[in-house]
Amino acid sequence: MKLLLSILTLSAAITCAAGEPVNKCCPVTGKPIIPNCKTTYEGKEVGFCSGKCFKAFKADPKKYADKIK
Repeated sequence: MKLLLSILTLSAAITCAAGEPVNKCCPVTGKPIIPNCKTTYEGKEVGFCSGKCFKAFKADPKKYADKIK
């Protein structure tokens, strides 16, 4: 049940971001982003290639911030 709740929370966080991502490549892996896998960071929409990368970014956004292009 905890896992299901975590997945639902992550899904909601990913899909709640509005607008188009400012980046075409994932700041974590460098792979192409998935359009609906994104979040807002410092007022910008940032896209990711997977939920795993989204989670890594949310854990330490400053580590990847310079890779947002």
